[in-house]
Amino acid sequence: MKLGLAAFLAYGFVSNLTYAVMLSLAYYVFTSQSGLSPLLPGQKAPFLAVYTTFFVINNFLRPVRLAIAATVSPYFENFIKFLQKRLRLNRVFATATVIFLFNVVGTFAAMYIGVNIAAFCSGVPPQIGLLFGRA
Repeated sequence: MKLGLAAFLAYGFVSNLTYAVMLSLAYYVFTSQSGLSPLLPGQKAPFLAVYTTFFVINNFLRPVRLAIAATVSPYFENFIKFLQKRLRLNRVFATATVIFLFNVVGTFAAMYIGVNIAAFCSGVPPQIGLLFGRA
């Protein structure tokens, strides 16, 4: 079984998940120490300093990400085939659906859930409205 594309998609998904976890951990550490949301004015640089630490740690985890991706890539291949058969999609559209579901929706969901768990644990809400000019 050829898993080239499935392995690539699996690695992207696994990598995105680990970055979502690192973002959530950085949020937790930063907010626990400062008591402030990183979205407040003047907090971007201090938050990025904390996040950079987790970013570096995540780079050392690359072999683990590769191993996990190799393990789950058959599931990605099977899901693509399932979509082809069940929804009668050609391979291109089935693959695009997998990319959208896992690497886009899955990534944003992981970040949203992770940051909200971190916010709950630290007691500091993310204040997402600040991204859109609302307090």
